[in-house]
Amino acid sequence: MTKQHPIVSIVIISHNTRELTLRCLESLNKLQNAERIVVDTGSMDGTIEAITDPAVNVITAAQSTGYAAAAHLGVKHALGTNLIICNADTEFHPGAVERLVDALADTTIGITAPRLLNTDGTLQHSWARFPDISSEWSGCLDRSEVDNPERGFHKVSWVGGACIALKSTTWDALNGYNPDIMFYGEDTDLCWRAQQAGLNTVFLADAVVTHHGGSSSSARSPLWLRKHLLRARLRDLSTAHGPLMAILAQGITLARFVAWLLKGIGTNGAHRP
Repeated sequence: MTKQHPIVSIVIISHNTRELTLRCLESLNKLQNAERIVVDTGSMDGTIEAITDPAVNVITAAQSTGYAAAAHLGVKHALGTNLIICNADTEFHPGAVERLVDALADTTIGITAPRLLNTDGTLQHSWARFPDISSEWSGCLDRSEVDNPERGFHKVSWVGGACIALKSTTWDALNGYNPDIMFYGEDTDLCWRAQQAGLNTVFLADAVVTHHGGSSSSARSPLWLRKHLLRARLRDLSTAHGPLMAILAQGITLARFVAWLLKGIGTNGAHRP
């Protein structure tokens, strides 16, 4: 008898997030016909040893493995018709997985994403229009595609990669995340390629996930974080608007980066991006 594929495979990327990884898995315990996969990128805090549920498929990766490459490793082992790829510092509220997956039945939709909440219950602005020269000049992303993030179904340009859902066939057709992107921007890049393929990215307000946020990157220095975030934004600008726009934006970015450094020096290095 052929084994029935699960409706959804949930790929969780972890790195030194032991307690949060266990909380994420616990929030998924009651799901039916779902597969849970943890891809651990060299944790030294006992994450792997703490996962004792035999139903969870734990895959180990090198510490240097970036988020995109780790996601590919997890998807390679996934059997589900649908995929949810998420950070280990996420917790799924009841019904969130089902709503994310159900929306994918619409063939015009390529990617769905939940409403993300901070640990204190406040909203995370996890969507935006693709960056352009005006957003780079202002330093603010355009969030206007969602007028009421607590209700409804919203088509957006891109969503943050803390938690996304898509069909396995869509992942394959888009070649998934770009594995050459080590840190930041793999989500914007994927949503851009989905748009070019005629597929919508959708923010679902009634699918709710708490994203504790920054757990893996908190050990990084502010300079490291700033550098990689700026690099991702320039890459996004080049993808969406071409290299000339990226060169123009690079001058603006460099000026803002220098201003940030000077501000950090002026506050004894305490300033965070």
